[in-house]
Amino acid sequence: IIPGIIKSYSYSMTAYIVKDMVASGKQVGATDGINASKELMKGHKMDLFIFDLSFIGWFLLGGLTAGIGLLWIGPYYQTAKANFYRHIAGDKFLK
Repeated sequence: IIPGIIKSYSYSMTAYIVKDMVASGKQVGATDGINASKELMKGHKMDLFIFDLSFIGWFLLGGLTAGIGLLWIGPYYQTAKANFYRHIAGDKFLK
């Protein structure tokens, strides 16, 4: 289970990378985003894990409100994760 979790963190930025590659006009193959995500996340998997841990309290609080709080927490989490991606990738995939 643990190696699968680690691998999921390696691939976690694939959607953002593919979006940036397509926006810059590059042809994106089937595994281009996955391979780029593996390279990008080298040395940053623990940072993303700690980032995810920091949201556990928010998600528990959102669950206590019968899921209504998740209407605000979900977009906040996704925006923060996109900012995490932009922080570690910069404009690397937009060129």
